[in-house]
Amino acid sequence: MQIQKFEQSGFIITGDNGYKLAIDIGNKTNLEALENINVDAMIVSHIHGDHFHLENILKLNPTKLYLNTECLEVLGEEALNAEIIKIKTGDVLDVDSFKIVVFTVDHGPNVSVPVENLGFEIVVDDQKIYFCGDLYNASNLNVLDMQIDYLLLPVGGYYTFSPVEALNFAVQFKSVGTIIPMHYEKNNFIDPATCDEFVEIAKDLFVVEKH
Repeated sequence: MQIQKFEQSGFIITGDNGYKLAIDIGNKTNLEALENINVDAMIVSHIHGDHFHLENILKLNPTKLYLNTECLEVLGEEALNAEIIKIKTGDVLDVDSFKIVVFTVDHGPNVSVPVENLGFEIVVDDQKIYFCGDLYNASNLNVLDMQIDYLLLPVGGYYTFSPVEALNFAVQFKSVGTIIPMHYEKNNFIDPATCDEFVEIAKDLFVVEKH
């Protein structure tokens, strides 16, 4: 299994069998960065443009596209080659060798939308990946008994966890193999230096991979 990070909160996870799942590759990722990349499936956490961007979806050309209600409403009648599957909190998805559990994420008070904001627990090739989405308030999440191989964790603040808040959440897990910080590219109130700040305060407790 391999994880490739793109700008903001975008990832492509490739299973050992070569199957590629894209997550939230939005408008912070230039089309040029996606040249000659195709994926088998794509899943989107919520409607904001840095996570859900039609041009990038078309460029990646997934066979299957997993979207919540708000994203589907924006998509409208747009012609896509993909099979479009509606997702919601509580769904358990079998996507080739990937098993994905969908859960609700609290985006906090600094956004008016979305109503639906999702995170994903992903298991592939005996590796467990926890994609937090745009997580601001974790009071609805109980992770005390969870053992995670990869934690994909927002650290940029304002719309999501700050570095300190992200670390406070990470230490709640029973165990975490590797943390990959995300959602720190400049975007209105976000300072990219928050990534380095998180690495500095977390490095004695966790393996942190900055991409």
